[in-house]
Amino acid sequence: MSTSFADAHAAWHDRVEADRTAPHGPLSVTALHWLSADPQAFDGAPGTWSAGADGLVTASFAAVDGVTRDGVALEGSVQLGPLTGIASTTLAWGEQLLELAARSGRIVLRPRDPQSKDRVEYAGTNTFPPSERWVVRARFVPAPREAVEVDSAAGVDAKQHYDSPGTAEFEFEGQPIRLTLFGEPYSPGLRALFADATGKDLTFPAARHVGVTQIDDDTVEIDFNRTSNLPCAYSASATCPFPPPENRLAVRIEAGELRPGISL
Repeated sequence: MSTSFADAHAAWHDRVEADRTAPHGPLSVTALHWLSADPQAFDGAPGTWSAGADGLVTASFAAVDGVTRDGVALEGSVQLGPLTGIASTTLAWGEQLLELAARSGRIVLRPRDPQSKDRVEYAGTNTFPPSERWVVRARFVPAPREAVEVDSAAGVDAKQHYDSPGTAEFEFEGQPIRLTLFGEPYSPGLRALFADATGKDLTFPAARHVGVTQIDDDTVEIDFNRTSNLPCAYSASATCPFPPPENRLAVRIEAGELRPGISL
């Protein structure tokens, strides 16, 4: 393994950890408050909240609450949205953010607090040693599908939907692998959600994800060294998508991030 390859991997993981530990990053979420048609007050959040079937949110605040949006103070009854798909919006409340997000056909309020226990006590995540062996060129097979349904950490019956441009196909140790991809071809958001046999002992078993680079119309590259954990590996207040059944692999992908708390 070249020094430049190892350095590039270390720089990538530094960026992942910086995003994870950002003041309002995934470790800052303190609760999931699911909104209903009836106005509700929640511990740890100001005002009252409700949401209609169309994704339109109604919130009511007193001036003393100090809630703002784009620097403008909010008082009385305000409407936000509508929020559909996986759309979200945020309000400011002191040093906290109040995130409203559409998930699984419902609206969730997620306070983001830089002083959250998950963020303050975070001790870092280790990785497998990087290896060029895990940089895979795969055949891209176009098979566009809209709103592919996957399970979600939001609940037993919760579903999320993502568009898929097709699949990445390659062989690993003589076994054919076919990964459903999500996102747009040639876009930074092209990725694979997957789980593999290392979930039994070394990695987070529910899901990991990895970016996918489109090389040309027939080829993609997957650097499994850059596989990272989703927020649900760290927080009970996450609403992560889980892999589709075909992306649960029987092989061991010993690359990328380990399960939180695990060292090799």
